[in-house]
Amino acid sequence: MADPSIPQLEKHIRRMAADSANVAFTDHADVRMRQRHVNRPMVFDVLLQGRMNLPPEPDIRHGGLNCRMVRYVAGMNVAVVVDVEYPAPELVIVTVIDITKE
Repeated sequence: MADPSIPQLEKHIRRMAADSANVAFTDHADVRMRQRHVNRPMVFDVLLQGRMNLPPEPDIRHGGLNCRMVRYVAGMNVAVVVDVEYPAPELVIVTVIDITKE
């Protein structure tokens, strides 16, 4: 099967993130969220309404594709790197970045 396109991945991420049971946060993501003052509702806003601004990259650790979703939310530009094993429903939040400070 061919790799999914960016629009297919965005649609998949939005559909899966609509049910929070499909979303898991790594310890690293939780630490970065605290450091960067990003909360879970902000992360879900990015997942549900954000856009991928870079092509996905293979994730050696988790085995899927790392997709970087970005959106301006709560006064800051937030990027959420999510591991996607398309078409599986599980999403793993790898890290969260305040790209305003990047």
